[in-house]
Amino acid sequence: MNANVTNADLKIIAAASLAIVSEIDLSTAVPAAARAPIALPDLSSEIVQRDLLLPWQRRKVLQFIEEHLTETIKVEELAALTKLSKTYFSRVFKSAFKESPYNYVLRRRMEMAKELITETDGALSEIALDCGMADQAHLCKTFRKVFGTTPNQWRRTSLVAHNASGAWPTSAARIETNTIPFGSAAN
Repeated sequence: MNANVTNADLKIIAAASLAIVSEIDLSTAVPAAARAPIALPDLSSEIVQRDLLLPWQRRKVLQFIEEHLTETIKVEELAALTKLSKTYFSRVFKSAFKESPYNYVLRRRMEMAKELITETDGALSEIALDCGMADQAHLCKTFRKVFGTTPNQWRRTSLVAHNASGAWPTSAARIETNTIPFGSAAN
């Protein structure tokens, strides 16, 4: 195109082109069958499922978390497994599991710690490291936040219940009933 053409000239050219195109009668050029109205399906009643992890993505993420529970797990690694961006992965993970990836991993670590505290008499510092926690203080603080009791109180409750029945109690059969959902503020 010529470099000397102004914006006013371009507007005139566009208007002239539109006038020429609008005067062409396309009804004879298109067959009648093609002019028939298009019937689209009514999707208003169907639930559109978006923001969900696909089954293969869910399986890969859960397997990776379980295999690397004692190590540092980054959201970037989980997102890369699913071939999603970090932000979008976090959103679909929360939609699928009703908690953030960080809270899910932390809860799984606390469940692992609870089992080790109940079934072994290892030191809490060792259990903390075995569960991927930084140290014993981190374990105790997080354990109390998740379960509403300290690891030592949990262990004592387990021993009392075990000695009374002769079998290790399940979580539901524990004397401890003060559990707080992770993420809610404890007063």
